[in-house]
Amino acid sequence: MFDLLSLKILIFTPVLAAIIIASPLFGTNFIYIRRFAKTCGTIHFLYSLLFIVFYNFGVESFYDEIMIFGSGWLEKLGINAAFGLDGLTVLLAPLTSFIFLISLIVSKTMIRTKHKMYYSLMFILLSTVLGVFCSKDMFLFLIFWEAELIPLYFLISEWGSCNCKHSAMKYLLYIFCGSIFLSVAMIGLFFYGYLSNGELSASIDFLRVSMTDGIFPVFLKKLLFFGFFTGFAVKLPIIPFHIWFTDSQSDSATPISMVLSAIIINTGAYGIIRFNLDLFPELFIKYSPFIMIFAVINIIWASLAAFKQNDIKKTIAYYSISQMGLFLLGLSSLNKIGLDGAIFIMLSHSFISAGLFLITGLIYQVAKTKTLQELSGLGEFMPILMLFAYVINFAAVAVPLTIAFPGQLLVFLGAFSSDCSIEPLAKICSFIAILIMLLAASYIFKLFHKIFCTSQFYSTKKYHDVSGHRLMCIAVICFCIILFGCFPDSLMSIYNNFTESLLEILRV
Repeated sequence: MFDLLSLKILIFTPVLAAIIIASPLFGTNFIYIRRFAKTCGTIHFLYSLLFIVFYNFGVESFYDEIMIFGSGWLEKLGINAAFGLDGLTVLLAPLTSFIFLISLIVSKTMIRTKHKMYYSLMFILLSTVLGVFCSKDMFLFLIFWEAELIPLYFLISEWGSCNCKHSAMKYLLYIFCGSIFLSVAMIGLFFYGYLSNGELSASIDFLRVSMTDGIFPVFLKKLLFFGFFTGFAVKLPIIPFHIWFTDSQSDSATPISMVLSAIIINTGAYGIIRFNLDLFPELFIKYSPFIMIFAVINIIWASLAAFKQNDIKKTIAYYSISQMGLFLLGLSSLNKIGLDGAIFIMLSHSFISAGLFLITGLIYQVAKTKTLQELSGLGEFMPILMLFAYVINFAAVAVPLTIAFPGQLLVFLGAFSSDCSIEPLAKICSFIAILIMLLAASYIFKLFHKIFCTSQFYSTKKYHDVSGHRLMCIAVICFCIILFGCFPDSLMSIYNNFTESLLEILRV
């Protein structure tokens, strides 16, 4: 069985599925196209789970490389098409496949036009995201990072609301500008690796910057660090680079919003861990107080902005931004507790944000609006949806025994006990973050109370409650939220060795 697990199959079979869908095989029969897409998505998700089952904890179990005529890709330049999984990416790969599968299933009633193009682009996007998580080569990472732009641009612009083309172009320009910083930083790091080791190599595991070796001036190393941080901050997104995210979320179709919030911003978080923390440990330690301050500003700004929104999807988008602030807070604590919490925030946020946007999409389907002032009393007609909405609502505010609670608790404990170079800063930042998360609880409860519980009906029309495939999807998400909230160690035990390896790097 272990020999049958190939990262090339995991990453590139979605492209094969996209080609089959785009071919004349199914004609214009959207029912067959949809069923084939869901079948492929289910098989891919089950296949991705096998990598966790057969993962050898403590070592990198899976490594794969595409060979061209018996040699590596651009081998003379030290650039190889190499893929691998570690304790973090072995979780991110199945999580990515799971969210895409849920998105494909709910697309049945939410995507009404251009089925061939839509499902083909979804599978291509899945392949590019998996390529980002699995790449072991710096320039291969950049290729998948850039390739992600194309399908996502069309997915936002073709199946969104009236302003979707504007939002898609904004997304394209923001991420492309961030990619310029990444490209320049990678070229500089590539030459640094050559001068440091005497050979050309773009292997991410091969490159690590030392502040005392005298190869590059210190200011140049700092420029490389901030080049990477800026490029990933745009995707994360971090204020003030967040405008593309809120607009794209507001104007995208529900399945695309789920992927954007649950998966795409995880690529930015992963990039900060893999490049800024892993390759520039000394600089990350030096600038961790400023990252911590930046994280708290992100949480405060996003929470205040969310409280004032009238658009449901923008409110949830700002919730996602505040969660990424918590991720940065845990990462900048530089201790085991904080790092464990930061990674758990990545995982928990994916389930919660996917659930929140799915609920929003179901509300929009029946009410034909996402404006909060025009919504009230839906709980009278949709009690089942209200029940699941409040499960996800409690998870969003980190109620114990839900998936967000362990991550937030670890982040706050890690930040409070951080050995920050500015002595009281970590405790002040963690205290402020706790207070602001109380504000987050207020706007999340306000949002769903207004939608489901207020007695003033905006319409006399009766609506059908959630059922069928939509009920199944939201029930599965709620099950995961409760399961991993009750048993968080089932996830933490998988990435435990990964965070320990990060701590070893930080101690060097």
